[in-house]
Amino acid sequence: MTARPSSSERKQRIEELIQRLSETDEALQAFGRGELDAVVDPSSAAPILLSRAQKALSDSEARYRDLISRCPALVCEASPDGRALFVNSAIRTLLGREPDDVIGTPLWEALTPPEHLGQARKFTALVRRRDVNGFELPLESANDGLRWILWTTANRYTDDGVLLQIVAFGIDITERRYAEENAHALLDAQVARARAEAANKAKTDFLAVMSHELRTPLNSIAGYAELLEMGLRGPLTGEQREDLGKIRRSQRHLLGLINDLMNFAKLETGHVELEFSNVSVNEMLAVLDALTEPQVAAKHIAYEHGRCDPTLTVWADREKTHQILINLVSNAVKFTKPSGRIMVDCEVREDTVEFHVSDTGEGIPANKLASIFEPFVQVKTGFTREHEGVGLGLAISRDLARMMHGDLIVTSTVGVGSRFTLTLPRHQPAR
Repeated sequence: MTARPSSSERKQRIEELIQRLSETDEALQAFGRGELDAVVDPSSAAPILLSRAQKALSDSEARYRDLISRCPALVCEASPDGRALFVNSAIRTLLGREPDDVIGTPLWEALTPPEHLGQARKFTALVRRRDVNGFELPLESANDGLRWILWTTANRYTDDGVLLQIVAFGIDITERRYAEENAHALLDAQVARARAEAANKAKTDFLAVMSHELRTPLNSIAGYAELLEMGLRGPLTGEQREDLGKIRRSQRHLLGLINDLMNFAKLETGHVELEFSNVSVNEMLAVLDALTEPQVAAKHIAYEHGRCDPTLTVWADREKTHQILINLVSNAVKFTKPSGRIMVDCEVREDTVEFHVSDTGEGIPANKLASIFEPFVQVKTGFTREHEGVGLGLAISRDLARMMHGDLIVTSTVGVGSRFTLTLPRHQPAR
């Protein structure tokens, strides 16, 4: 009768069986991995491990190439002389070119426009000596002109420090570049505007001071001429009275010019005060007739005027409205030849009243109509022009009209005449 194994013997046999099963499982797993030879023959392990390392390297490179190809930035590899070895597909989006088209070419010099070749050569020279960070270089795009690229390099070197390969990364900064240029242009424009405004203010201040200084002696000339005409300094001969008349006319002419300069200076500096009220249209036209009658009679010009509804009014400054209308009629007299005709009438619109001053004068050329209301602009210029004035009357009149919520416009035909229209509101504008 065979003796039964003891408990310790059974435990030992079970452990041996488990060990064998474990070794069998490892062998099967090694077989599944294609490494059975390494299990059977340890000397074959080196080639298998090398194959595994090569596969891992190949997988890593594939992942790297996929990452680079998907990168929106431009990634390039170039030889030390700058010839392209690799360019990712971002070149299609940024420059509208195929990667194969630039392989083997001098990368930056081939894509840079002629006017920026100096920068391209400078960049190529820099990357041969060291890594470059933040170099801006424009490249020609086949789609939409220049694209500004911000370049950064991370070069590869041998153990001896010799440049092996240029690795460059380019980011499109075209929009940022244009935004900066626009900002600089805007700043330059603001500086130029500030300088122009300062110069204009200096000019206006000068005109105001000079006008004031000139009015004082001119008023004195008028006063002394009047005293002489009254005979307070003794009797005058006919020739002397004629000369005093010329002095008085010249004084009034100069004073009128200076008044225009002062009015213009006040408008430019915002020192004009308006007193609005309901002004009778017929009353203004009647005053206009009386004030301009001497000028019209002196040139033997036919003067026609119309009348509006006696109850019609405009919301305006009475004095400034008179000033505008007198200036318009005076201009009409100035540019209308003897035996010509001037017509003044009014026309009622829904919310406005239009004052028309028409003449049969010389007319204004079409190329002057747009500028006739600008300061110091005249239809005829030069020292040989027939008519007096400095070209401020219409500029002042239009500015005053617009300050009163109206406007002043003109239509004209050379050789036929002109028609100026002053528009003013019938009622106080809503605030």
